[in-house]
Parts: sequence; C-alpha cells; structure tokens
Amino acid sequence: MSSNPANLIDNDVLLEQALRCDARSPRLDKLQLGHLRHIENLAARPDGDWSLMGTADPGQEWLDAYRYQLAKMVYALGLAHYHRLPAAPCIFQPLMQTLIRKMLRRDVWGYWKETSQSGPFLDPGLTELRAPWIDPVVKENIMYSGHLHAMTGMYAVLFDDDRYAQPGALTFVHQPIFYGLGPQTFEYDFRKINDTIYWQMVENGWLGVACEPNCIFLICNQFPMLGFRFHDLRHGTQLAEEATSSYRAAWQQKGMLDEHGHFQYFWRQKQDVFFSPGRAMSDTWLGAVMNAWNSEMIQSLAPAQATDWFKHHADGTVSLRPPTVVKARREALAAGTARPADEDTTYNFGAPEFGYAVIWASELGNQPLLDGLLAHADLYMDPTWADGGLYYPRHDASWDAEGHMRYMDPLTGNALIAYGRLNVANGLRTLYEKPWDARHFEQPVVSAISPGFDLLRARFDAETQALALTFSPRKPGLQSFSLTIDRVDAGRRCLVLRDGAQVDRESVGMRVEDGNMTLAFDLNGSTDMILAWELQ
Repeated sequence: MSSNPANLIDNDVLLEQALRCDARSPRLDKLQLGHLRHIENLAARPDGDWSLMGTADPGQEWLDAYRYQLAKMVYALGLAHYHRLPAAPCIFQPLMQTLIRKMLRRDVWGYWKETSQSGPFLDPGLTELRAPWIDPVVKENIMYSGHLHAMTGMYAVLFDDDRYAQPGALTFVHQPIFYGLGPQTFEYDFRKINDTIYWQMVENGWLGVACEPNCIFLICNQFPMLGFRFHDLRHGTQLAEEATSSYRAAWQQKGMLDEHGHFQYFWRQKQDVFFSPGRAMSDTWLGAVMNAWNSEMIQSLAPAQATDWFKHHADGTVSLRPPTVVKARREALAAGTARPADEDTTYNFGAPEFGYAVIWASELGNQPLLDGLLAHADLYMDPTWADGGLYYPRHDASWDAEGHMRYMDPLTGNALIAYGRLNVANGLRTLYEKPWDARHFEQPVVSAISPGFDLLRARFDAETQALALTFSPRKPGLQSFSLTIDRVDAGRRCLVLRDGAQVDRESVGMRVEDGNMTLAFDLNGSTDMILAWELQ
C-alpha cells in the first residue's frame, strides 16, 4: 500500500475482485431492456386504460384476457429480477405491485359472474343455468385465483415482503353504478387464497380445481403448485410436497397424456371425459410451468412433442405447424401413405400458441428452438418500438401472402415473448428449488435510481464482495444521475471502477451514511461501474 495523490485505493486484491465480478456479470441486451420498458409502459397507464392489451373477445373469457397478460408480465419481471438484475429491487418491486393492483380491478375478474352460471359447452346436457356468484376466488375459477396465488407468492419470496399476506390485502370490490343493492367486498389475502385453493384440491381428490364450471384444465392447476411452494417459504408450511405428490399420484391413475404422448387440455368432471383440441399449447403452456416441480417428466416428453409441433425453415426460423397438419401427418404415417403438405394456410390460430412455445423453449433450455422462434417473430411478426419499449402488435390474420405465420395476440406480444427472452434455462425451476435465502437480503442492492435512466446490470457477487452496475440514460446528452445503494458496510474500504478505470470517491459523489451509499455524477451515455469491498 502506498500514498496516492488521487485518493485511489492501491490494492491488487480489491482490483482483482472487481475485475472478476465484472467478467461474470452480463448486461441486459437491447431487446431484453426493451421488453422491460414495454411492461413498465403498460403498468404506468391509468387504471382502466388497457391500450395495446385489448383482445378480440369482449368478455375477458379467452386465452389472452387481461388476467393472463398481467400474470405473465409479473412472472417475466420476477424471473428477470432473480436471474438478470438481482440487485435491483427498485426496478421490479413497484412494477409488480402495480400489476398485482391492476389484477384486482373488476374489469379483470368481473367475467366470473357470468361464467359461474356454466353452459352446455362446459357441461354437456345442462338444461338450466346455475345460480351465479360474484366472488372470483371462493370456488372454481382457478384460471384467475391460481395466478393471483402465484403472483403474490412470488412477490413475497423475491422481496422478503409479506404485504399481501395481511388480512384484506387482496380485496375485491363489486360496485356497479346502475345495478345491485350496494357495493360488495370480498376480502382475501395470500394465505386465505392459499387455504381456499388447498381445500378445493383436497375435495377434488387432488385432480385440481375447475377453471370454468365442470372443467379442470391441467395447465391452470400448475400455478397453485408455485403458490404452495411460495407459501411454504414464507409461512413455514409443508404444502408443496403434499400438493405435488398427491397431484402426481391422482393423475398417474387418471392419465394426463393422450394416445400420442401429448398432454390433455381439460377434463369434464361430470362426464369423466377429456377435451383436447390437439394444439401445441397443451404441451408448451403446461410444460413451461410444470418444469418447476416435475422437470424429469417434462424434459423426457419434450423431444417427441417438439417433433410434432415445430416446423424448422431453411433460413433458421421456426414456426408452428397447424394442428390440421399435425393430424394429417399422423394419419398418413399410420396409413403408410405419402406425407401431406407441411402448411395449411386455411387454418386460423386464434390463441397464444406461439408465445407459449417461446416460454417452453426458454424454460426447457432448448436454445436452438428458442432462437428460431424469436427469429421468426422478429422477421414476420412486426416487432415495434414505442417509448423505449419493445412489443409485437396484435395481428389477427394467421398468414401473410407468402404463407408465413403472422398471427399475434396481445398476450404473446406484450408478455410471453418478453418472458422467453428474460428467462434462462430452467429459470422457473431454479427459483422454485433455490430461492434466495436470508443472506441475499443482507447484500447491497440498488434501492433508488434517478428517473429517466435504465439499469442494464445490477448484480452483487458474494464471492468477490463486489457489485456490478451498468446505467444508461433514456435520452441522449449529459445528464445528472444519482442512485442509492442500501445495506452497505461503511467500515470497509470500497474500490470503485468506472468504465474499467479506478476512480476516487469524490468523482462519483460517493456518500455513505447509516448503511446507505449514494452516488451522484454527470452521465453521458451508458456507463459501467464496479464497487468492490474488502473481504471480511
């Protein structure tokens, strides 16, 4: 150690720590950042403004409804925080709070009063509608309650924050202006929703909870499995093992695969029959989530399932085969006749099948498939930038004039492609199996950042005791920038690298007080910074 007129720290060990942290701390790329910005843009819209999220279905009953978009955006944010920017809760926590709050709006769950009455498609032979009810959680409707369960549980685990477990934290208010006898409120919280779903699972022999009356969808019952695990982590219960083992046993007896090795879509309880439309989504939507707790099964089935659903093109792109083509190819193989054409441009997709294929490939770690699907989206599905955000706008026609798949729904364009790009191989599984422990919540994190700036990197490396950060202004030109880092030990010396060169504390306006460090300096373009503390 020698004197240094620039007040720099002359310590090769600290410098080595900083360089090692820098080398293993990747940055978000432009597309990943664009997806985060788009989710932020949607979250910032006033309540009731669902611009770019509107669907073709007027009743929020279809597969790209608001509830699915909000849920998948929350999961995308959660996985991005856990895997990409773990030291940046200030970016993700308020966004997830906003999306959960929007999930409680009546325009998201109000469809249930009508749906609760059932109908002959759900319950063939039904001659009289059931008496409706408004409460969207108390019974059935796992396609809503299961997501809210998983969303609030994921939030609690990622931020060490049990705000949604407080009584009444998840309250639904039904207050139409012109009908009814006054406002009705239904008070829930994370634990109460957890218990409500658990006992319905028990009552149904662990085959699941109905989405619509009489119909148990295999996919929708995967989200409570996440919720049970998150509940265990926060409240010391042992539900996840019971739930997953009981569910597995019940479906081993019932059988969840069709004769071709694909997952059944839903089961009509009264009639004890399956409904399976033969779409890729039956495998990909379910597999992307079940991989968290039943990876061995999902991974073993995936290669054969992928052979049916995906068409690989000469330019490296990958698209979906229409179900009509899959069926015709299967029949030709069985009959020993010539294979039919690989496309059917008379088929209309009409569901978020492409998006679920993207998150399936991402979660299962099939990088060539993921790259091909994303390449197809970028070539043929009109990637659009607005206010710094990247999305794929709704496009109802399934094909262009050259026969390229073009269908794009709001769920895929706003959330699922974002989820796929921000996730990593076995991303949900890793969060499920290896959530952050108490040590993570003692490490330095960015708790505040100036408006108008993005974080492309925010990772604390425990081995090197170094924090890697990358900032980028949203507008060009020299700008004043500041951020706050919490949980800093003021008693340890800290070496600072800015764009690869060591700088002194004064040049970055460093101040440390009461465990908080603030940095304030002018910024012109993207800047890397590494802060390395002496090892304890």
